Amino acid sequence: MSQQHAVTADELTVEGFAPYGQAVLVPETPAPKTGEDWDCWFGLGSLSESRAAVGIVLTRPTNRLITTMEREPTTEFLLPISGPVIQAVAVPGDLTDHGQQPDASTVRAFIIRPGQAIIMAPGTWHWAALPLARETLYYFVTEPHPLEPGREASPWVPFKNGDTVRVVIPR
Repeated sequence: MSQQHAVTADELTVEGFAPYGQAVLVPETPAPKTGEDWDCWFGLGSLSESRAAVGIVLTRPTNRLITTMEREPTTEFLLPISGPVIQAVAVPGDLTDHGQQPDASTVRAFIIRPGQAIIMAPGTWHWAALPLARETLYYFVTEPHPLEPGREASPWVPFKNGDTVRVVIPR
């Protein structure tokens, strides 16, 4: 005769989930990478045999201008967790041109809501995602890689001609 089992749901912990895989939680330690409006932890988990690593960003509202962008040599997956985010992107560049700068005239911004995700193409210039309304968390997945030659000090590259971008949030 079959039995019905009652299972009490536990809060997710790294230790509790360890027998089944990896729990990816917001770290309690200070973020190793930070900006004025964001904190980033990377390498929180990985997917099977892939070199891909999981990171999480806590992003805060800001009125600052975007003056720089970065790019990855591989794809980057972004998934909002606690609210919608706005991802500013610029046309992908030539990954063999290590002196290239992002072009502010090509920037677009997209609202990505929980349940939606994006996969940025290799070389896509981007800024850290911005929250639509309030402090927000999002996950990202990409492959760890060395910084571009000549950009070892920082992957953030100024726009051509010192241009800037302000993202307008729709009301």
